[in-house]
Amino acid sequence: MIFGKLTLISLSILNHRTFALCQCECGQQKKIRYIDLKLGKSRSCGCSRIKHGGRRSPEYTVWRGMKARCENKNHVHFSNYGGRGISVCERWKEFKNFLEDMGPRPAGFEIDRKKNDLPYSPENCRWVDKKTQNGNRRRWRKSRSLLLSP
Repeated sequence: MIFGKLTLISLSILNHRTFALCQCECGQQKKIRYIDLKLGKSRSCGCSRIKHGGRRSPEYTVWRGMKARCENKNHVHFSNYGGRGISVCERWKEFKNFLEDMGPRPAGFEIDRKKNDLPYSPENCRWVDKKTQNGNRRRWRKSRSLLLSP
């Protein structure tokens, strides 16, 4: 029998509880309470959380913040993002696609849009250090252009 990414290998009973030894698609074997399999509470060995970042990863935090700035009218920075037409591409509405396209966030780096008037998308985003990211801000570009004016 198959439950998500888990294939049932054998059952055992311990202290009046039934446990299932399962093989995950990733190759890992794990013992799981059989009732959790039947109820759909366990669908993998846990590799999905690691592979796709999970809710505690820095990438997930960046993704959640990006979506909130663009989609949540109550977000403190909405007026600078969603309020002026900046959106998140359809593919990045799902975290796993965002992570697949951007890859792991290097330590100390932030997400940056290459062109500030275009949406968050694979073609327009990259991981950059804080100095580079600050140089791509609208207000920085305005003040710099004022200094360069004759």
